[in-house]
Amino acid sequence: MLRFFAFLLSVFLLFSNSWASPAYREKLMPDFATTILDRHGNTIGYFYKKHFRLYAPFEEIPQNLIWAVISAEDARFYEHKGIDPVGLLRAAVRDITSGKIVQGGSTITQQLAKLIFLSPQRTFSRKLKEIGIAKELEDNLSKNEILELYLNYVYLGSGAYGVKAAAKVLFGKELKNLSLTECALIAGLIRGPEYYNPFKHPDRALRRRNWVLKQMYKNGYITRNIYLDAIKQPLGVLSKPQRPRTAGYDLDFVRFMAKRIIPSDQLYAGGLTIKTTIDEDVQKFAQKVLADYAEKYAKSHDLNDLQCAGMAMTRLGEVLFVVGGTDYKKTKLNRAFQILRPIGSTAKPITYLSAFEKGISPYDYVENTPVELPMEEIGKRQKKSKDKYWRPENYSHHYTDYVEVKDGLTYSINLATIHLAMRVVPEIRRNFRKFEFIRGGFNLSYVLGSFPSNLYRIIRAFSAIENGGVLYKPFVIKEIINRRGELIYSGTPAFKKVADKKYVGILRSILQDVVKRGTARRISYLAGKFDVAGKTGTTNNWRDAYFTGFTTSFVMSVWFGRDSYKTLWKGADGGRLSAPPWAEIAQKLCSTYGCGKFLPSYDEIVEKYYPLPSLPLKTRLADFVRVNSLDVSSLTSLFSQKSGYLHN
Repeated sequence: MLRFFAFLLSVFLLFSNSWASPAYREKLMPDFATTILDRHGNTIGYFYKKHFRLYAPFEEIPQNLIWAVISAEDARFYEHKGIDPVGLLRAAVRDITSGKIVQGGSTITQQLAKLIFLSPQRTFSRKLKEIGIAKELEDNLSKNEILELYLNYVYLGSGAYGVKAAAKVLFGKELKNLSLTECALIAGLIRGPEYYNPFKHPDRALRRRNWVLKQMYKNGYITRNIYLDAIKQPLGVLSKPQRPRTAGYDLDFVRFMAKRIIPSDQLYAGGLTIKTTIDEDVQKFAQKVLADYAEKYAKSHDLNDLQCAGMAMTRLGEVLFVVGGTDYKKTKLNRAFQILRPIGSTAKPITYLSAFEKGISPYDYVENTPVELPMEEIGKRQKKSKDKYWRPENYSHHYTDYVEVKDGLTYSINLATIHLAMRVVPEIRRNFRKFEFIRGGFNLSYVLGSFPSNLYRIIRAFSAIENGGVLYKPFVIKEIINRRGELIYSGTPAFKKVADKKYVGILRSILQDVVKRGTARRISYLAGKFDVAGKTGTTNNWRDAYFTGFTTSFVMSVWFGRDSYKTLWKGADGGRLSAPPWAEIAQKLCSTYGCGKFLPSYDEIVEKYYPLPSLPLKTRLADFVRVNSLDVSSLTSLFSQKSGYLHN
């Protein structure tokens, strides 16, 4: 009997007025996931907290889907005013006859009222509230706005809320690309998303879909021939639901950077679209290459905690990929930017740049002899062993009295670098800060990379060498667009000049030699394809292995190490471990973005900035010894050595 009174109330409400609220439609909108796109517009993931729901404006919803939903749920939707007296009376008669609610009789507007404001429990009191709210919705919204809200709210099973999310989860498609039969299946799921779940109950789902198609035919939305052909089609769903990708090494980096720009509530519920600089194809390629090398190294040396990381950006700072470990499913820690570890000889270019700025020539000579320095004198903290002296060593314990400055970097000679650094300490300290390697204190061991850093900071610093003294900060977010299609953020390169291009050019030319004949000679074959420069890095006891390099298009750094911070194995240096996978990824990047010749060229830099000496080598060295009041007998040891200093 109460259901009959509800019918009478609905008739009254059709002719009454209701209050309106400012921005009424916007207040009714649910939370929407944020969509993350790569640089080519491919979807690479989503950010949301509770429900996977993607915003679909009315104009994006296929006409076939609108017809299918109306046919399945509310054939008189565009005719009634939110409450359908005919349908409600029909349902009331059945309920009174049975003594309980057995038929809903709810219009799409009533269903929307329930979705937004009410519980799904079937009671007469809830039905009365539903009717009142439905009238309010009709007074404040157009029919298309009501339908848009409804199709964005409704749950369609398999974790998909709203029709746009359902298109992704069920078919792996964009909403606009749905076929007639796919639209009919989605419409059929509204009545019972679990009961008709096509992955669990395909026969039920097929019957339900075909019933919807029949209603569309009866209502005149499709022809008989189209209907007969459609019911013969298979369900067409994926083999399993396509779960939204919400995390990964690349997505974690995007999330980290996005939180610096927008509040978390907008990031997870605002239905934003974030366009990034990530290249999805390169990301997958780099992940596989590094993981494969890590697996090979681990098997060869019986290691169970070997990890890898890699990061690359264009010369303008656009991050192309971020690999933080071997497998995100097994380890979420992003070693590309979430940890700090010593970087070893990766830091040496700063010392040599500082020397060139001070007027030291690449053809000058520098001592390559053991040193013993008090810890207090170099500003280094004493170890627990109470060792009061710092005694740095060359990688292979090979020494000569003197080497040319450029060879100190080409072959990564520790003692030559220390001796050179002691002549330009203020300049090195300044450059470490300008290149943003450090912010606080400085000690002499930093020239050998004893300070903590990560791949993000490394590629940032090396970008200045690639760009003639202009440092570019890595960025990954190009644009953020709100749900209404309005641009709310635009990412642009941030850069600053940190060094003169003349001295950076000299440095770059020597880093080219590192690849051609120095510690990264294992990838020297690249020099025959495109110009490439870089620096290996290995920390004490072979705990970390780095290679950082650049071409005309990008700068990239690769790392291998153990989470336990134990030794990899004896001889595990950056040239052996990190350079080979770096080269594979570099070739992929060059095939995509193109790599050419550095300008000015290597030969031009050598000729212009450090011309070939007119005096023979022995004469130049004798002059160096005389000017510096050194022991002339030291000449003997230099010329008795071979030219290769394959240190790291």
